[in-house]
Amino acid sequence: MAPKAFSLPNPPSLVSTATLERIMKVIQAHAMTMIYLANHRDNAQKGDPKVGGHPSACSSALHILSTLHLTVRNPQDYMAVKPHASPTDHTNHYFQRLFKEPDGKRMADDRMKIAMRNLRHYSATEPVLQSYHSAYDPDHWGFFPSGSVGIPPVQALYLAHAYRMARSQGHDVPEDAHFWCLMGDSEYREGSLMEALPEASERGVGNLTWIVDYNRQSLDGHRILNEEALGGKDNDRIEKTAIANGWDVMQLRHGRYRQEVLRQSKHGEALQNVLEHALPDYEFQSLLAKRDPKTTVEAVAKYDKGAAESLAALDGEQLIRFWRDLGGHDVELLREAFAAAKKDTEKPMLLIPHTIKGWGLRCEAQSANHSAMLSEEEVRELRTAVGLENKDLHSFEQFSPQSPEGVYLKARGDWFWNGIQAAQQLKEANLAKLRAEWKHFDGEKPYPADSGINLKLLPMAHTQWMLGQITSKLVRIGQTPTEPAEGQKPLTDLEKRLKPAANLLVTMAPDVGTSTNLNSSMDGRIYAPESEDFEGEYGVKDTKSPDIVPHESEFSRHIRFEIAEGNAMTCVGSYGKLGETLGVPFIPIMTVYDFFLKRALDQLFYNAYWKSSFIAVGTPAGVTLSPEGAQHAWKSDIQIANMITWEPAYCLEFDWVLTESIRRHLKSFMEPGTTDGIDHRSAVLIRGVTRALDQKEMLKRLKSHKRFEGQTDEAILESTRQDCLAGAWYVVDHRGNPFYRPSENVLHIFTMGSLITEALRASDDLLKEGVFANVVQVSSPDLLLGTLGEETGYRHLRQGLGISGDLYLKLNQPTPTGGASKGSTTDAASYPPPQYGPKPFDRVSLDAAGMARLWSLGGRRIPIVSVHDGEAGLLDNIGSVVGTLHKTLAVRKHSKSGRPTDIYHFHGIDAESVVKAAKAVLDESAFTGVQVEMPPAPQKNL
Repeated sequence: MAPKAFSLPNPPSLVSTATLERIMKVIQAHAMTMIYLANHRDNAQKGDPKVGGHPSACSSALHILSTLHLTVRNPQDYMAVKPHASPTDHTNHYFQRLFKEPDGKRMADDRMKIAMRNLRHYSATEPVLQSYHSAYDPDHWGFFPSGSVGIPPVQALYLAHAYRMARSQGHDVPEDAHFWCLMGDSEYREGSLMEALPEASERGVGNLTWIVDYNRQSLDGHRILNEEALGGKDNDRIEKTAIANGWDVMQLRHGRYRQEVLRQSKHGEALQNVLEHALPDYEFQSLLAKRDPKTTVEAVAKYDKGAAESLAALDGEQLIRFWRDLGGHDVELLREAFAAAKKDTEKPMLLIPHTIKGWGLRCEAQSANHSAMLSEEEVRELRTAVGLENKDLHSFEQFSPQSPEGVYLKARGDWFWNGIQAAQQLKEANLAKLRAEWKHFDGEKPYPADSGINLKLLPMAHTQWMLGQITSKLVRIGQTPTEPAEGQKPLTDLEKRLKPAANLLVTMAPDVGTSTNLNSSMDGRIYAPESEDFEGEYGVKDTKSPDIVPHESEFSRHIRFEIAEGNAMTCVGSYGKLGETLGVPFIPIMTVYDFFLKRALDQLFYNAYWKSSFIAVGTPAGVTLSPEGAQHAWKSDIQIANMITWEPAYCLEFDWVLTESIRRHLKSFMEPGTTDGIDHRSAVLIRGVTRALDQKEMLKRLKSHKRFEGQTDEAILESTRQDCLAGAWYVVDHRGNPFYRPSENVLHIFTMGSLITEALRASDDLLKEGVFANVVQVSSPDLLLGTLGEETGYRHLRQGLGISGDLYLKLNQPTPTGGASKGSTTDAASYPPPQYGPKPFDRVSLDAAGMARLWSLGGRRIPIVSVHDGEAGLLDNIGSVVGTLHKTLAVRKHSKSGRPTDIYHFHGIDAESVVKAAKAVLDESAFTGVQVEMPPAPQKNL
């Protein structure tokens, strides 16, 4: 029974099948009109790319989708639909008046018509419909974006799973929410779908239905398969594979008319056997396109004479009708199948409705019909056949309010619209409860800047270890009640303020949970259907490793995966949407070996496009993982819109980054309307390593900065934290030293993550030679130099850090040509002057007395060296942004096994290489001569 917070009256009584079929024919006509108008715009320019559309794909799925929209789908349900069928979905929504304005109000009829004619159009003011299902569409309620085939059905699986976890933790969840997914038979070969098949059944996700639109065609033509090798047709392979993975399966091969003919025919069983087994799909498709009774009978006779006899007993029109009568176009069969799919709440269902690509169009079943466009004549022909007005193709007529169709569509649309509002109210009710907790724990104090992990007990530590410490602490806080029981240690003030995050933390990993330090998150907290503890029963449990026996209890919040990075990435994206869909803003944190993140790039991009809010920790990362060799040691250096990448060096820095990411996630839901939430960066990728650093080094270096003189440790760290969260911070800052001369002995070293050790060693070595090498740790290349940095005009780089391309002039004291030593200076330094670059520009001029004097005037821009464990593109634009010479040291070849120090040298990113590069840029950043024009001396009268 659904929670009291979500209740709906029963949907309107169904109309007759004949009425539904009439509605669907008009839906097809309108969908075809939409596509035609998209391809015949008045504002098309010469050279514009093709617009295209997919009339045949829309028609193939016409009855499947329309039956769902008009009779089955509930407002709390979700849908993932193959992208090429989107006009069919839009038209179903149009007839139910389910378009909405940006403010959430129901769209007026005239505005809906504008949207219908604006398929694939761009407008800043008018409503438009995207090429495929998109969050930007005015009818996107409960729809997954569909541009990436093979991923939305898996997203649906894990969103259904997230609903299940939310319910097990006591949140209000519509218990009858169902997740419907339609995909093509060619799309169903996507590897992401095959990887996810066992997931749904193993996890007991029964409110999930996948539908394979089996039309035997793909984009390039007919699907011509080796049926002998497969041991049957592809629909049989699909069925067997799903059953083997624990799914219920139902095929809809034959429509009711065909079934009746098969029952009544003398050789009906033989004819059915020919259709289902003997006749290849390719031949069946060819006979569909031929539409010739005589040829069809002769073809069937090759396989069975009796079957051909039964077929020949039909007249020509009956035979064509029989041949075309597939189950995926039979509304009654589809309704029965959808009802059956909802019965078993613990087992997913796979439906295989057989259809005809291009059903009802001139291009029906033709091999190249995927991108075939309808002519204006055919569009008008379709409209005439269903009684639509033909003068203006932009009219998009609704049914008469008094007609059976109009009455039903209004009732159905109003019921669905009210259900959308009820679902939104449920979401707001869930958020209201959490906001009350947020206010209670946060109060007047801001969300903590860090999790308060004590690093003094383990001065040598790495960032991956720090991840484990933070998640372990959050797990403990989440399991500790605000009012502890007798003998239970109460929460500290800091821990109470972390409580809202701890209550929403969900972790997951593709079989690397223990090796990425999620042990505490896993121990006794595996979320999955209950299993017997056989290790405990037989006394062989390893008490030093996490207890991985699964439960579905309140505190079971770790999702364990096999080696399937794509599944885990899709799952973290689905969980990251639960705040937006249900008002339960889980904080999903996924760990993955950074290199294998590349296996899930498609899913990662989808998550970012979908605006999911999640944290992925790629660890360990880069060639720093050198003992694992080359294949594990190429970092996933990727930059995607709406994603921010972090690469901290020190554990405290990691804590700042993770805590800030959690704060932004929570604040976007707890304090709506705030400007510092997750806009443009809801997808978070943090890179960690297993190479330990001396954690004391961080504060030691900071306290040597001239600007921090006299400040407390707390003040120094807070200032550094702000710089870190802006994208970069000074580890070594020589500014303020009396011998710091940008015109001759200064450069900047930029680094990221573990290579801070090499940058610091290089800086120390250069100082011995009289060179002041500042070291800047780039915590986020996206914020400092990427899209997020560009949005601010690289403000933190230029103003916060003071990095610029300014020309620093050097002016030596002028002397008479016969006087003091040439080029003498009043400067005195305790460091030897560097011998890099040409000497200053010399110029002879006359003073007012006519005496020749020598001026030395020149300038230098402070050069830059960057060094990082990754691809050059992450940092190689610093010099171009500020306008100075810049040399990038990065990983440019495949790696090998070895100690980090050896492998750093192999790649030319060690301290020695940094020193060498520093000397090179100092030498190459030649002094620029500056000529100072002096007025000529007055001439004496002779």
